[in-house]
Formats: sequence, structure tokens, C-alpha cells
Amino acid sequence: MVSVRHKVVVEPVPYPRLVDALAVIRTLVEESQADGQRLVLPDGQVIPDIRLTQGRHLRPGSVYLITDVDEEEADDGYAKADADADGSRTTQGADASETVQITVREWDHRRAVRLELAVVDDDMNVELDATLKSPDRPDLVEISGRTRGDAAARTLFEMAGRARVRLDDWWPAAVSDRTPPSAPASARLDHRWIRADVRAVPRPSRDDGRWEIHVTVSLRGRRLLRPVAAAVLTVAAGRIRRSVVQTLDDLAAQWNDRVPRLVAMNADQLREALLSKP
Repeated sequence: MVSVRHKVVVEPVPYPRLVDALAVIRTLVEESQADGQRLVLPDGQVIPDIRLTQGRHLRPGSVYLITDVDEEEADDGYAKADADADGSRTTQGADASETVQITVREWDHRRAVRLELAVVDDDMNVELDATLKSPDRPDLVEISGRTRGDAAARTLFEMAGRARVRLDDWWPAAVSDRTPPSAPASARLDHRWIRADVRAVPRPSRDDGRWEIHVTVSLRGRRLLRPVAAAVLTVAAGRIRRSVVQTLDDLAAQWNDRVPRLVAMNADQLREALLSKP
């Protein structure tokens, strides 16, 4: 087994700002109405790049499709979607390298929002089931899913995983010395050969009010390949540790570059940013 412990320091997100941001997103979605496949806001603005392809808007079972559509070919803004025999969806008349299908399983801002996502590109498919409990006062995020590569890379890219963030434990630990009963954020990723476990615990920085996030990453072999994987992990332990540390540092740098700008936005600015195309 290889275990890596590392600390990153990131800019904080006040819990009220999270609540406000989720309210902006929810209001934006709930204010929209379906006009055919388009989603239109009360002011007539079309929500870009997303179409309702099945069911009634925001009802359980409704399906939405997000694609990268070539604007020269999208005279109406959208291309038609057809269902394949296995239930997946493709686009006609659009040069899209990636397709995201979103299925609503539950939409209740008091209880939970649960979405299924299927991301398809040329080399890999990703399936996710994401749940946010009590969206008005969010306290738990749970995500599970799997990835599948094409036939040539199936063994390499086929994985399953799950992640859980207890928000009601994260913020008290991040802003005080309160010790949570267990890591507020955890994840597990299972590959055919290797299992990875991740734990993250926030602490307030003593100097400037930022968050110190203490991360532990553990890797071990699985099943019959455990002895072989153990030998490989032992040989590559140094390189693995450097790679994990570099990845965590890069993620922290991206967070510190982007998140403060989002936190500084008021509701109108965030709404505009969400509706603007990159």
C-alpha cells in the first residue's frame, strides 16, 4: 500500500455564499419554461446549449441534452436528437465531440435534487448519479459513478467510484477547531487492479482565515492482483507520491484562481455569468 498525506491552503467559501449561489442556480432553472426543446427564461432569453428531449421540464424522468453545436449549422440554435436502440442519444447536423445527457430523478429544493449524468465522447463514457440533500440548506452531497473506455482501452479506463461530502461537518471544521467524527469529505475509486481511498479534513488557517485542507490518499492492490499491484506500488511509490502532491497543488491553485472571483459576485453577476457562453 502507498499512503500520501499532503496539506493544501485554499481561499474559503462562506457557507451563506454557497447557499446564495445554489439559490441563484435553482431559481434560474425553475424560472425557465420549455418551448419545444428550448428552455426559455421569463425575459425571453434562451438558456444556451441545452435542450429538453424527453418528459416535462424538471419532472422526474425528464431528459436534457447538452452538446457543442457548430453555430453555423444551428440556424434554430439546436439540432435534432434521436435515440439509439440502447437509449443513448446522438446528434444530427451538429459537429459535437462530447455529449452530456442529464436525467432528473428528483427535484425538490426542500428535500433533495438528484440527477443522473451520462457524458459521452469519442474515447470514454462517464455515468454519474449525483444527489444534493436539502438544497435550501445543503448538508450532504453524494456522487457515484463509473467510467468505460472504448474496446481498445476498456481494461485501462473501466472504473467505479463514489464520493461523499458532509457539508454540515465541513464548515464547522473549516472555521473552528471542532474535530469532526470522521473526514467530512471522502471518496473511493475502484479499478480492476487498484483501489484508491481519499479523505479530506479542513482546518482554519492560523494566519489569514483561509482553509488548510489535510488530504490523505491511499492506494492498494485488489483481488487476485493484490500481490502484483503491491510490488508495482512499492517500486513506483516515490513517483506516485510526487504525482499526487503535484495534482493536489494544481487543484488548489485552480481553486484559488477561480473561486474568489465567483464568491465576490452578487446574485445578478452570477446569473449573468451562468448564462454567458465562454
